[in-house]
Amino acid sequence: GIEVGKPGNLIILPAENGYDAIRRQVPICYSIRGGKIISKTEPSFTKVYLGEEINVNFKK
Repeated sequence: GIEVGKPGNLIILPAENGYDAIRRQVPICYSIRGGKIISKTEPSFTKVYLGEEINVNFKK
């Protein structure tokens, strides 16, 4: 787990759980090494135009 004094290495994904992350092949939002952010990905947005503009998020 995360505790003071331990290395703070982790990734943050825009998913509700591990299954959702794999199913949707989500990009990494944040990559953190040694407690510092080393990379950040801005979310992308998909829109479909079928007579009207519809936002798509690919969630169930």
